[in-house]
Amino acid sequence: MGWRDDWPSMPDADGKPYDGMNLMQLTLNGKSPFAGVWDVRQLIREIEDKLNTRVADIPFVDKGSNNYGFHLQTSDSRELVARLARGDVNMPGFDGFPIEVQASEARFETAVYNLLQSEPLIQSSRLLYSRVPVQHPGPKFTIPQDLSGRRLFVFEKSEGATNVWTQLSSDHKLLLLGQLASMRAALFRYNPPHDLAAEHLLERLFEFMPPSLTMPVAPTREFWMHVLEAKIEATIRGEGEMIGWEDDNETVGPAALAAKQSLLRAIPYLLPVDDSPEQSLYRLVIEHGDFGIHNTTTTIQASGEPLVTSLFDFETACVWPALLSDPLVAASPVDLIVDEDGRPSVTRLPAEATQADLETYAGWANHYVQRLYHEAPGYEAAVRAGKDFRKLWFALRDWRGGNSEEFFSALGMWAENLRTNNGRPGGAHPPC
Repeated sequence: MGWRDDWPSMPDADGKPYDGMNLMQLTLNGKSPFAGVWDVRQLIREIEDKLNTRVADIPFVDKGSNNYGFHLQTSDSRELVARLARGDVNMPGFDGFPIEVQASEARFETAVYNLLQSEPLIQSSRLLYSRVPVQHPGPKFTIPQDLSGRRLFVFEKSEGATNVWTQLSSDHKLLLLGQLASMRAALFRYNPPHDLAAEHLLERLFEFMPPSLTMPVAPTREFWMHVLEAKIEATIRGEGEMIGWEDDNETVGPAALAAKQSLLRAIPYLLPVDDSPEQSLYRLVIEHGDFGIHNTTTTIQASGEPLVTSLFDFETACVWPALLSDPLVAASPVDLIVDEDGRPSVTRLPAEATQADLETYAGWANHYVQRLYHEAPGYEAAVRAGKDFRKLWFALRDWRGGNSEEFFSALGMWAENLRTNNGRPGGAHPPC
């Protein structure tokens, strides 16, 4: 199976890909495109049982990288969206994320949706039901007869659609970006409860992460110095030990080992001293992880103006300090970001972009970032103060393995230069 199902073909259509339409009728007629892999009727029964309703129709099905998305209509006139994992941990040959990772992700995402329901400015989708996947004991030789090995989320369907961006005029695109900036600012201002961070912070760190932390979770410079040290130790272990992923077939070499020591020595210089309690650099925030137009729904009002109605897909969300908060917003065909000094910038530029296109994208970035900074005081200062911490953190996050000697050697030289050129630990980039 691998780590997810293949998208099915249309029944009786000579291999033509399924168009996502009429799933309910196809299933009732015994022609479900998913037959032989999983049973649509089981999904319907579970939703009906948990939400005390009856599914009347499934007008459309689509797929993302990890999940199926179902638009459902109920007999009591409700519109629902169900998200079912495309990978089943009980399937023979399954080699996706292990059950421990999937279960913790599902629990964290559920907690985030439940918390954000009381935050109208963030407009997170309303979660009605969720469950974690369950792995049955013993060898896996046959296709599962139930859906328990797939995580499931069911939401109230928000008004609007996810694909309106290309239909908007230039002015309306700016209006939509302004709304996204307001939503992103509200998420930055939100203070999650300490219990959420204490329970989930470590498990939501990207690979490679330590098995445990020896300091309790706290919104302090000292705690994040400890986290960074633990992450460096977990990423670059002892000489001759594995580094990266198993498929890389690499071990820690002398250059990576030397870089490890350089990075550890540089930690006090990477994290600025927090001298602004009102806009704490180390205040914990919820990071969405995949913020963009593709993970929102938008309706078009009678005036023709767009209105964002929901933010969803917190599947890759995490908790970390304000100075690591990433303002990136995906806006087709580019990502709007800030550079290391907090200035608007653009990445993922199309190769065929014209000068006019570049000016348009720059205008989008300026509009989005100015609105974000206006509504989230302290965001720009946090980005600028954390520039060195962010550089290392995001470099470690974005590393995909391979060429470990070259990759970490370059990071090690950067760390040594940073330590040599800065006069005192924590004082290189004080808050603005």
